[in-house]
Amino acid sequence: MEHTKHIMRAILLLVLAVLVFIVGRHFAIPESFGDHGHFRAENVAEHAIQSPVHGPAGGCAACHDEQAKTVAENEHRSVPCETCHAPLSTHVTAGEKVADMPSFRTYRLCKRCHEQLVARPKDFPQVALPNHVVELGAEMSEDICLECHDAHDPNE
Repeated sequence: MEHTKHIMRAILLLVLAVLVFIVGRHFAIPESFGDHGHFRAENVAEHAIQSPVHGPAGGCAACHDEQAKTVAENEHRSVPCETCHAPLSTHVTAGEKVADMPSFRTYRLCKRCHEQLVARPKDFPQVALPNHVVELGAEMSEDICLECHDAHDPNE
């Protein structure tokens, strides 16, 4: 009999917590949630009014013709410039240069595509970086890949 009171209190607290959760969830979730999937429907309109930050394909070639030709002739031809650099709008806005284009000179960037993974095609260039560095007798550094390889012409 004495334990029944404790069990009833626990059940009452559990029911109360579930009710608070249901009522709180009702007020916390926007009305349009779930209309077009698992997100707010207004989110689509909010993103649609933002101006794009990425440039068109070949947008860099207008000013950087030599690099564009070099890249077009090698294995990185299908990789957009903005993959390794920042979005074009950080460098050029309305046809005018607004800042220097950042260049991410780190092995982590190269590793995104070239890290050795079983799931990648066997003919895709893959590198087990720790082994590669040891084989070369080099010291590991942030820009280790670019010490030997040119990102615009990786075969060079």
